[in-house]
Amino acid sequence: MKGCSGYFIGCRSLSRVMTILLTSSFVHVYGHAYSQKLTLNMKNASLKSVLSQIQKQTNYDFLIGQKQLDRISSINLVFKNADINHVLHKCLGPYDLVYEIKDKTIFIRESSTTNSYPSTGARQKKELKGIVTDSLGNVLPGVTVKVQGTNKATSTDQNGNFLLENIELNQILEISLLGFDALEWKVQTYDLQQIILQSQVKGLDEVVVVGYGTQLKRDLTGAVDQISGKELRNMPVRNATEALQGQAAGVQITSTGGSPGTPPAVRIRGIGTVNDNNPLYVVDGLPQSDIGWLNPNDIQSMEVLKDASATAIYGSRAANGVIMVTTQKGSQGGDKLSNLIGFDTYFGFQNPVKVYDMMNATQFMDYKNLANTNAGLAPYFTESNKQEVLKFLRSNNGDEEGTNWWKEVNQKNALIQNYDISIAGGMKDLSYRTSLNYLNQEGIIKGSDYDRISFRTNIEHNLRSWLKLSVNIGIVSEGRGNVLENSPGFNTAFIAFVADPISPVYRNNLKDIPGFLKDALFLDKIDINNPWSFYSPILMTNKENPVAQTAIYEKNRWKGKAIKGGGSIDVKLTDWLKFRSNLGLDLANGGSNSFAPKYYLNGNQFNSDATVGAYNSKTDYYVWENTFSFEKKWNDHHFTALVGTSAEQWSFESSGASKQGFVSNAPSQWIIDAGTINPQASGTKWESALNSYFGRVFYSYKNRYMFTGNFRYDGSSNFGTDKKWGAFPSLSVGWNFADEDFVSEITWLSKGKLRASWGNIGNQNIGRGAYLTTYSGNQGYYYFGNYVPQLSGGSNYFGNSNIQWEKTEQLDVGLDLSFLQNKLEFNIDYYKKDTEGMLLTVPLPNYLGYSNSPWTNAGSVRNKGVEFAVKYHDKIGAFGYSIGANASTFKNRVLSLGGGEPIPGGGWISYTTTLTEENMPIGYYYGFKTNGIFQNQAEIDQSGQTGAVPGDLRFVDVNKDGIISSSDRTYIGDPFPDLSYGFTLGADYKNFDLKVLAQGTIGNDIMNIVKIDMKSGVGWYNAPKELLNDAWSPTNPSQSQFKISSSNQNNLQISDWLVEDGSYLRIKSIQLGYSLPSPTLERLQLKGLRVWAGAYNLFTFTKYSGLDPEIGNSSPLNMGVDQGYYPVAKSWMLGLNLSF
Repeated sequence: MKGCSGYFIGCRSLSRVMTILLTSSFVHVYGHAYSQKLTLNMKNASLKSVLSQIQKQTNYDFLIGQKQLDRISSINLVFKNADINHVLHKCLGPYDLVYEIKDKTIFIRESSTTNSYPSTGARQKKELKGIVTDSLGNVLPGVTVKVQGTNKATSTDQNGNFLLENIELNQILEISLLGFDALEWKVQTYDLQQIILQSQVKGLDEVVVVGYGTQLKRDLTGAVDQISGKELRNMPVRNATEALQGQAAGVQITSTGGSPGTPPAVRIRGIGTVNDNNPLYVVDGLPQSDIGWLNPNDIQSMEVLKDASATAIYGSRAANGVIMVTTQKGSQGGDKLSNLIGFDTYFGFQNPVKVYDMMNATQFMDYKNLANTNAGLAPYFTESNKQEVLKFLRSNNGDEEGTNWWKEVNQKNALIQNYDISIAGGMKDLSYRTSLNYLNQEGIIKGSDYDRISFRTNIEHNLRSWLKLSVNIGIVSEGRGNVLENSPGFNTAFIAFVADPISPVYRNNLKDIPGFLKDALFLDKIDINNPWSFYSPILMTNKENPVAQTAIYEKNRWKGKAIKGGGSIDVKLTDWLKFRSNLGLDLANGGSNSFAPKYYLNGNQFNSDATVGAYNSKTDYYVWENTFSFEKKWNDHHFTALVGTSAEQWSFESSGASKQGFVSNAPSQWIIDAGTINPQASGTKWESALNSYFGRVFYSYKNRYMFTGNFRYDGSSNFGTDKKWGAFPSLSVGWNFADEDFVSEITWLSKGKLRASWGNIGNQNIGRGAYLTTYSGNQGYYYFGNYVPQLSGGSNYFGNSNIQWEKTEQLDVGLDLSFLQNKLEFNIDYYKKDTEGMLLTVPLPNYLGYSNSPWTNAGSVRNKGVEFAVKYHDKIGAFGYSIGANASTFKNRVLSLGGGEPIPGGGWISYTTTLTEENMPIGYYYGFKTNGIFQNQAEIDQSGQTGAVPGDLRFVDVNKDGIISSSDRTYIGDPFPDLSYGFTLGADYKNFDLKVLAQGTIGNDIMNIVKIDMKSGVGWYNAPKELLNDAWSPTNPSQSQFKISSSNQNNLQISDWLVEDGSYLRIKSIQLGYSLPSPTLERLQLKGLRVWAGAYNLFTFTKYSGLDPEIGNSSPLNMGVDQGYYPVAKSWMLGLNLSF
């Protein structure tokens, strides 16, 4: 450094004597020093020039004797993003030099110099406590802390704390954890030891779970997203997949209903088939179709496998992606059995995100009258009738507002509560974790709720150095109360808004009943011994009384119990060859008892005889997998291989029974044997199996050039004899280009990898036995002669023995980058996914006489898109923060339907709302286009639209034939967003932490078919208050809402009037927490205590006029069609995380 005397780099004022005194005082560098990364490429360099380069990149000063500085003149160094400690050790070690980092100065001296630490007097032995964290301040459980030169050792608990007894000052602690740099720590005080370990694996070097194993992220050649279990914690969700929303690019998760226990629709990289699009879940090696039973607090991590390279190892079930779930386990270490008890709880209150503001009784009567008069009819209510109605309401309700049906069925401030207790620990060669969880969620509609009790235990035991036993067992008990959903036009949530406000909830003990309404109340049907008959019918519409409906459904509760788990044995045959045998099982039972009372409200809501029923089902699933894994490293080569077999078997049986003819509706009669007539029984049973052989090879050279090949060969009982087997290969390559010499000068680039993959994966999820033609017996008769019954039989289902797997070919190209010492990470992927042989039921001509249209491999679909993710994290003093964002876009197109007819879907009572046809997206909205509203007769005359009057919708003559007919129906929108996105914000300062999660979509459409009833203008149903002001009239020339008229039928067609922009931004989760500081925890003898407050679904920003823009459906043919779903709830919560 210019201006220096040569022996002190970065300083100009210290003397050589001071240098010698200082350098003789320090021996070694300890792990609490700063962590810096260096990139150097120097040949025959002097020590002075090397230290000068380090000083420039790190801003450290150096203190070294002139003699040592002058004698070293030929150093060769090549480092890429290397730790400063590693660089200094390699640079100084060969010359018998040692160093210590003190604040921002590095002291260098000869190793033969003796220490000159001040005497500590008489030796003392005391208790020593400490906490171990990573460089970002996250506590590290399972860290081994050993006293150097002794057998004394322990390990940190789940909060990173450790305790050692009888420790002397100046003793050295050896601190180690897999994935982190080992550290030697000198005990210089008995104060709380605050130790920081530096990660060896960052960014591209994280360990991720893949099919049948794990890999370093730097070795991945496929598209995999990893989400930590910490990101799922404390969210008020029944299904852990709901917590994934907005956290993984290319993963679209939409609500299929707001009632507790309803599973979401999960779609990975688009819609590949008109059949089952659900991903495969694998929980600790156990394949599953859903993980709603799993306690989110038990999850350690979730990996989303998206491309064929990552998923092909699962072959026939991987076409829709795979989600790997790893549950939490204890940590091994130490000679003493450790344990950590954790208690997590939260409770909160739920209310709807949004409700409609419906008309009161006076407004409804004015609305109904206006609908009649605009149609040329007499007003429905005379002035005298209106006064009678208002008097009726005052006498029975106490006001003139009328019945607010939503308030009647709404459970305000519905409670959600969760309690979780866990015990985790271990010792050398043994680890365990056991948890017990209780979740109870009330619905925001009375009668709907969900509860779950789950128990889980994980045990790992190294029986020998070469033999490991692992066991995991989960026991789950669930219960769910239901209201009517997925019944278009009659859902409880929907009719609670459209039922008229004049109708009372109950019809018994009514006063001042208007004479013109008396007959419609059917007062003669009231039975004082039957409380179900007290409910009032809905007077002005064909809907059911929603209060009565919820009371009836409340008696029908589903309950389920399951055991899910397994065990495995790992045998280390040699250092490079291992064998693993894994057995998994899923034994589930479910059932419900039903009761439908005898009652009569009116012709729309009645039951002629009480019915008691029972339904029970049983599902058994077994999987046995055996694998050999090989791993060998030599020089710059790294090779791994996996071969294995899998045998899976499912069996299902169900039975149901019912009876009628009960003495009364009393609860004592709610058993089948109490019935006297109409006994009914039914049952079903099936079995299926899947046999598989699979393998994977991986090779890397210099950790730069990687190749992965997967192959799976599946045989399924879902297909005929010659079509049972399918082969599913994949190939992928990767290049860690940041390790190349020509990139080494780019100091701001920490990691860089280019990936490409191709593969074929399958889908076997169709109706079992679809390849079989089945027959049934029936009663037949002679057409002539005596009327004598004859036993006969015939085909009741026509199968197709030639059907086979749906196959999906997928191509993926990806780029992974990290910058600024891995603080900034960026990923981008492009993919193209083609499904061939999509299974369809292609209609056959009626004259062939078949009883059904058989399945055939006739269709093909293409999805292609781009997805990216970016993350940044840093720490400034005591303030740490992180920012993450992800987005994805895809295009969906049907390439072929095998010459078959377009597939209709999305029905609303008698309407078809969606269509699937070639060269269009799956389930696009199909109807008429509109061009505003007719303002006068002259516009109608010019249009050629027959039957129209001013105030009607103007339909577009798409085919230009001069008339408006069904031939003018066309594409009017689709449910697929142009962009799905999510972002996360995290911050922590001292003992406070903050987490924010937001997600949304841009460019998707929603068919708000609820408007056909709610904003029809016909006066049949109640309507939002704004309709009276928004509707067209001669004085209000609206172009968006047609006129109010009871003769509006021509306007009630499926058209783009129903289609709205479904884009939205939702603040999904906000959580603010405070953790007690360590000294306070010590006084309380606790390991950790955090209190937090949070909100879920707090804000939604959207232009959509319906209750919620997040409209999903289990069927791809019904996506985005709002049929009056159960409203989504927002929650306010308080929680506690405690460990001791």
